[in-house]
Amino acid sequence: MVALVLGLVVIGAVTNLFLTNRQTYRTTENLARMQENLRFAFELMARDVREAGATACGPTTVANVLKGTPTSWSWEGESLRAYGSCNAVPTFPPSNCAAGTPVLAISRASNSAGEVRVTDHDPETSATMNISHVGTIKNDNILFVCKGSQAAIFQATNVNAKSLTVVHQAGQNTPGNETKCLDFPLKPNQCKTSFKGGTLLRFERILWYLGNNNRNGTSLYRKVNDDNAIEMVPDIVALDFTFLSENGNTYQTIASVGNWTQVRAVRAIVTTESIDAVGTGGERLRRTHRFTVALRNRLP
Repeated sequence: MVALVLGLVVIGAVTNLFLTNRQTYRTTENLARMQENLRFAFELMARDVREAGATACGPTTVANVLKGTPTSWSWEGESLRAYGSCNAVPTFPPSNCAAGTPVLAISRASNSAGEVRVTDHDPETSATMNISHVGTIKNDNILFVCKGSQAAIFQATNVNAKSLTVVHQAGQNTPGNETKCLDFPLKPNQCKTSFKGGTLLRFERILWYLGNNNRNGTSLYRKVNDDNAIEMVPDIVALDFTFLSENGNTYQTIASVGNWTQVRAVRAIVTTESIDAVGTGGERLRRTHRFTVALRNRLP
């Protein structure tokens, strides 16, 4: 009987030690995964924020020939902006946005992987660019072309993969081009600026937001123009942004920013949740991380 009792005590102690170690392992594993998610969120989002307003050529004059210069395709004021909800995003809003969560919009024209060389350009008669290859460029894409200090934003009215040409005529596309002329300042009847030897690429409007995934949870998503949104980081349950403006000394909320061209830094507040309920009370763990990124193209 004594031996049996001692044996049960030893077994109980070993079992308790096993369960404790197993719980410690699960907690450590979940914490490591959460930290990894936060690190990925920072690295991926920070790359886009730093590149807000970047171009392939670093031009100083940009001719925007889009009809009405829609705010989503404006260069100066819209290279970085945030919206309080997906419903407020004017162009290509996400369809799976978590209700009441903010969206960070970033514009750039500097994706080296998508750069296309302009081998010839007839700016006046046919408004046609001969290009080295089509790449990811499609009909109706908003494009950015630059050469030296000159640049232009326009909509491709026809892209031909066989002849390797891109046409930029004025037309009825949405939003469409006001004129085929890509001169700065705009001269609708004097198409003199040739971008032969320049660089052509898609004008990218990148959205970062908290979206509903197909696992009844939320994740961090990235969406470029009208492309399908991509799930970047899973198990993100909260997202918010604040902004530091030029000559400011405190970070402002989205509603408090009066001039988006003056924003110099973005602070993202990201909260992730553990997959397993490993908290002391049987709840899932949560961790919030704040990271700050300066806009490289707006630094003095």
